[in-house]
Amino acid sequence: MQQVAIGWHIYLLTDSPLQLGLVGAVRSVPLIALSLLGGPLADTMDRRKLLWMTNAVQMFVTAALVVATISGQVTPVFIYIISFVQGAASAFDAPARQAMIPNMVPRAELSNAFTLNTLMRQGSIIVGPSIGGLVVAGFGVAWTYGANAVSFLAVVIAVWLLRPVPKTTSAAGTLWERFTAGWDYARREPLVLLPLGLDAWRSILIGTQVFTVIFARDIFLAGPEGVGGLRTTIALGAVTGGFVLGTGRFAKRPVVPMVLGYMIEGLGLVGLALSPTLVIALFVMFFLGIGNVLAEVNRNTIVQLKTPDEVRGRVSALAQVATFGGPLLGQLQAGALVGALGPITACACDGLAIAVGAVFFGLLHPLRRAAREGID
Repeated sequence: MQQVAIGWHIYLLTDSPLQLGLVGAVRSVPLIALSLLGGPLADTMDRRKLLWMTNAVQMFVTAALVVATISGQVTPVFIYIISFVQGAASAFDAPARQAMIPNMVPRAELSNAFTLNTLMRQGSIIVGPSIGGLVVAGFGVAWTYGANAVSFLAVVIAVWLLRPVPKTTSAAGTLWERFTAGWDYARREPLVLLPLGLDAWRSILIGTQVFTVIFARDIFLAGPEGVGGLRTTIALGAVTGGFVLGTGRFAKRPVVPMVLGYMIEGLGLVGLALSPTLVIALFVMFFLGIGNVLAEVNRNTIVQLKTPDEVRGRVSALAQVATFGGPLLGQLQAGALVGALGPITACACDGLAIAVGAVFFGLLHPLRRAAREGID
């Protein structure tokens, strides 16, 4: 809900595609810069306590956004500051969150666990944007920000009630060695490095946050409800893909569906660019969502299966830089490209680049071999 509200709020305040994209860039700077600190923390301290602290911080800054909006003091700069702080909190949140899953789930069920995790998140994304668009249209952005602030309280309580989560103690070494252990491991293991590289390529080019706002308002003339509808159909597609993955049929051979997922996402952006009506765009976004979950779940499965627990937090931090930091930079890239080429050409170019990149990575020898032999 808040993502819809912030995008709409900034675009109303500035009427600038570049400043709309800047929201993501401001959030990505601390996320990328601090993720390599979040990884070592996730491998050394109680991951449960780390999650509690990061969600508490996000609850307080979101409440500040509510107060500023209601009082009429909110400005683009203030929204950028809130986005910056939330990005910093996410830098410590996601490595711990991802690293906890293999500690709690048997190895044979890891693919299904990531599928369930994605389904829960995408399920909330189905409800959130559609409600967010309606609330923004009917009551204003402050109500949407308020709902998000309250939601963090539920997360804080839930994390506090979790039982202790066992994990392997990190190996000893110098401070620099502990800091760089995740990158050193990824560099030596191609089945970690290549999926992360492919995800980084896709993430920097995807820009859906920017494209959905601009296409809804300027191409389809649909308003905030149109933004919510486009975001919701992406999530509906992701949930549909998640149910297919939940059968476990790809658990031992995740490479092909991963590459296919990235290709579908890229072609989905091309389809959005070519859509003459909102109805057709909604249909296209559904398939983009299927591609998103195919790529995400299978990439997570490959990386986590090939990563030992003592460096899992740090490798998860690297994955976070690509998975979460990349799309935020992608918003800036998309906003700048829209300003230079127009929304239709920019969307089509980004989509083609993603699809071609997926084919390139998929043809590299380590991934081709893993596609034939499966993942140990």
